[in-house]
Amino acid sequence: MDIIHFAIFDSSLGNMLLVSKGGRLSELDISKESDYKIRKAFLAHYPDALESIEPFSKVNILLDRYLKGERVDFDMDVDISHLGVFTRKVLLETRKIPYGEVRSYNWIGRRLGYKNAARAVGQALKRNPIPIIIPCHRVIREDGTLGGFSIGLHIKEKLLVLEGALNAVGSKQASKTPNS
Repeated sequence: MDIIHFAIFDSSLGNMLLVSKGGRLSELDISKESDYKIRKAFLAHYPDALESIEPFSKVNILLDRYLKGERVDFDMDVDISHLGVFTRKVLLETRKIPYGEVRSYNWIGRRLGYKNAARAVGQALKRNPIPIIIPCHRVIREDGTLGGFSIGLHIKEKLLVLEGALNAVGSKQASKTPNS
């Protein structure tokens, strides 16, 4: 059995819970809850988990730089092996979307060989356990509206504005979406 490590970091978006299994990042959650409540809830599910910032030093530095507006490459091992095949395919395709660009749910589906899979893609993205690192915030509706985001639409909008993929009033930058 893989050892589960976790750490809680403060960020401009709220407290971030980072989790790794077997040395690979497996979860990132953002919450307005106190670190005490996050820790208590996490340990209720994983009582043998070890709290340690060491496994997350690189990702924490990258997340901090990213949230300050720097372009960052989150090239790190992630563990999404517990997810279904279709969801893993969607998340791996989503991970290829470049910084500052957006794609549509339909675009992802077509890339995977499914002509009308926008809803299925949306449901797969909803299961993304590692938002930001797997940039599901870069996937929007075909009509340019934001769609959904499991950790809050306001965070999705903030991330897209931060990357320059969305202007301050919420419309996508047309030049940033090839054949959406």
